[in-house]
Amino acid sequence: MKKATSIFIMDVTNSTSEKNWFEITKYLQEWEKYIGAWCENTIMSKVSHRRGDEILFVSYHHFTAFTIAYHISQHWKFTKQRPYFGISYGFIDEDIENLDIEIWNHPLIKKARDQNAKIKKDKNRYTNMLITGDQEKKKIISTTDILNLLIENQQALLQNQSENQKLIYSLYSIFHEQKQVAKVLNKTQSTISTHYKRGQSELLLKNFYKIQKILSIHETSESQNVDQMMLLIHDLNTSIRNHLKDNVKQFFPELKM
Repeated sequence: MKKATSIFIMDVTNSTSEKNWFEITKYLQEWEKYIGAWCENTIMSKVSHRRGDEILFVSYHHFTAFTIAYHISQHWKFTKQRPYFGISYGFIDEDIENLDIEIWNHPLIKKARDQNAKIKKDKNRYTNMLITGDQEKKKIISTTDILNLLIENQQALLQNQSENQKLIYSLYSIFHEQKQVAKVLNKTQSTISTHYKRGQSELLLKNFYKIQKILSIHETSESQNVDQMMLLIHDLNTSIRNHLKDNVKQFFPELKM
């Protein structure tokens, strides 16, 4: 039986430009552990930090690689050395549990690496993610065309946020309550609400959930029903949020909590 799978290959922009390659390497090792914790009790996955500044991630389900990549990007601390992701999704015959992803050479790996290389070569860098599927039928507009447009719009919205808006959006994506964000930042709720609205935070969240849903629908046309898939998405989102809550000081060391 074929298994729905998604993959990302992540690199770090100008990873040696700031002469902090050792710190970057240690940080990537931390991320390897975070990713493992996010997926451990929800969805089978494998993750490997390799080649100094690269992370390879393989997991069941089409929405998983995008979800993990999004949260890495959202909570990454090196603003001058941002991560970028080549993402692929499709179906495999193998069981991920039994894979040695260091030597696994599936076409989905090549597709993810090709998307990663496209971003690396793009001097304008309109997006930090490119995604492709392995069973796209020839259409005027494909599923991946729509997904990549949504991801590019997401990137544009994030880049237009002020530093305060970025912080509030990130914290809201964890706590899901403006009241809690106000408490954490020692600000009034009206101040948080203003930054939340001006930063287009609601639209960003809608965009994120829409990408997850499109990927899940693409998968369910081949396998499980939509309700089951939405429950899996909910479980993964909850696992990530809970881990971020429990380790909020690690991700936001500037906060006085």
